[in-house]
Amino acid sequence: TEAGKKHPLVLALHGAGGRKAKDWVKNCYANKVLSSETMRKKYPCYVVAPNVTGKDNWTGDRLADVFELVGQLQKKFPIDADRIYVTGQSMGGYGTFAAIVSRPKFFAAAVPVCGGNRPANAKAIAKVPIWVFHGEKDTTVPVARSREMVDALKKASGTPKYTEFPGVGHGAWTPAYDKGELWEWMFAQ
Repeated sequence: TEAGKKHPLVLALHGAGGRKAKDWVKNCYANKVLSSETMRKKYPCYVVAPNVTGKDNWTGDRLADVFELVGQLQKKFPIDADRIYVTGQSMGGYGTFAAIVSRPKFFAAAVPVCGGNRPANAKAIAKVPIWVFHGEKDTTVPVARSREMVDALKKASGTPKYTEFPGVGHGAWTPAYDKGELWEWMFAQ
């Protein structure tokens, strides 16, 4: 890192399948994309890819642990506090929503992929820049979870972006994170 220069931080939350991944690059597809040489040059940033085990998910104590970890990293590294982002796939998509519901002013933007949350929470997060992604044919996390949140956010005067991939099942993170436009939008927030 250059002296005096601060960099954004991307919090990448894996899905249930990432619980067993020993390699951080493989536990969430965002990590793989952001760690490529091209992306590192285009968007220099810190990527934090915490891991939960067993039956844990990105709520309660585990979410509190994530915020504690980010706080420790902020003390140790030159992180731009105005450019902290959160994204996640599947269980991590739910975790992305949970993180912004927990601390809506903490994040510059959020990108939940095939996740969801209680529509009643939309009012609390309506001002957060959010881009939601989901596969139309997802049988693991019904696409209705994302549609409900996007509708609730709009009703709460939010302006979420929403991309639904026709014919795509649960693996919506691949076309979402491969979309250069997503990263350009996120890092501009």
